[in-house]
Amino acid sequence: MVSEIKVEVIHKETIEPSYPTPHHLKKINLSVFDQFQPEIYTPLLLFYPSTSDEGNIDHKSLFAEKSKLLKRSLSEALTHFYPFAGEFVYNASITCNDHGAAFLDAQVNCPISKILEKPDFEVLNQFLPTAIESKQAEAGYILLVQASLFECGGLAIGVSILHKVADASTLSAFIKRWAAIALGSASTTDHVEFGVASSLFPPLDFFSSPQFSIILSNKNCITKRFVFDASKIAALKSKAATTVPNPTRVEVVSALIWKCIIQASRSKFGVIKPSMCWKKGSH
Repeated sequence: MVSEIKVEVIHKETIEPSYPTPHHLKKINLSVFDQFQPEIYTPLLLFYPSTSDEGNIDHKSLFAEKSKLLKRSLSEALTHFYPFAGEFVYNASITCNDHGAAFLDAQVNCPISKILEKPDFEVLNQFLPTAIESKQAEAGYILLVQASLFECGGLAIGVSILHKVADASTLSAFIKRWAAIALGSASTTDHVEFGVASSLFPPLDFFSSPQFSIILSNKNCITKRFVFDASKIAALKSKAATTVPNPTRVEVVSALIWKCIIQASRSKFGVIKPSMCWKKGSH
């Protein structure tokens, strides 16, 4: 299956913010916690099946229009999330110079159903604009986006964001703002204050030196995919609601995974080791 599926990048350009970043926001320091993060890219994949079954539709023309809309709305979204369009100064700060984000257009030689019916990690990686373990100096951007058109007219949007600059919460807020702009609706996303973490937890000069680096080892690394359907998540929420008011989907799934990790640790070591599940806030 892997060898049959080809994702070809047909165009690449840089998307700059629609308005220049004010001078007083030109630099954001990393927090000491950000300095400890490995320099990797957080991936996100969104799939959109074709909305029409008619065979005479010019999918490429429709894709070109969608691509224009995505780029135009991305430019506006970057004005609100200006560090994403900046440049990373190794383990020290972000220069918010409106360098821009990368946007790649690609085409796929199969229908979207072939990907979704049995997802394969090696195949899914082709829909991301850069590898997870890429360095920012190699990728050239803090944020990269890839829009891939399937033969059926379906669309995949792959997003890669430098983890030192944004965590999952900040990335989620960005996607919501971008989507709201593209749809022409008012965004309900909370305003993200960049630089708060570094004011509370200032960076240390030692960790920004070339001598300091965090290297991830891929030795004995296993990747697995777990699918939680809506009914199972609803059951988890119902069970958790007896002790926690209004638990979210993320909370109940995270709690289940953490419970399994603790049980596995106890099984291996014979004792329950102290542990903490920590959610890093926005920058």
